[in-house]
Amino acid sequence: MANIDLAAIGNNTLKSETGETVELKSLWKDQPVVLFFLRRFGCQICRWMASESANAAGIQGNFSGDLLQSGGMLIVDKGGEKVLLHFVQDSPGDLVPLEDISKAVGVSAKVQAGQRPVCNDDVCTR
Repeated sequence: MANIDLAAIGNNTLKSETGETVELKSLWKDQPVVLFFLRRFGCQICRWMASESANAAGIQGNFSGDLLQSGGMLIVDKGGEKVLLHFVQDSPGDLVPLEDISKAVGVSAKVQAGQRPVCNDDVCTR
């Protein structure tokens, strides 16, 4: 696992859903936190809508993106003492198995396929 400087990362700020500016480290102060970074490629309509929303909110940028950037995940333990999981995508299709995420946050989960839905006259119409 790469050496992650949580102190430096934790000093970054973000806006909460209430609009309040908070430091990232406040998220893991009292509980473990999963930070999921998603690279949104976006279709032309999605890009246009994102640009319109950004302009309305006064956010500036070129929205061209960096084609070499992908997403990733960082799971930080309560108090920020330890990185429980660090994952960086090498390509857009890379992912962290759900079992690895569950294990990192201490949740035991047995994942299995459920019964497939059956389409018949009672539940489906054509």
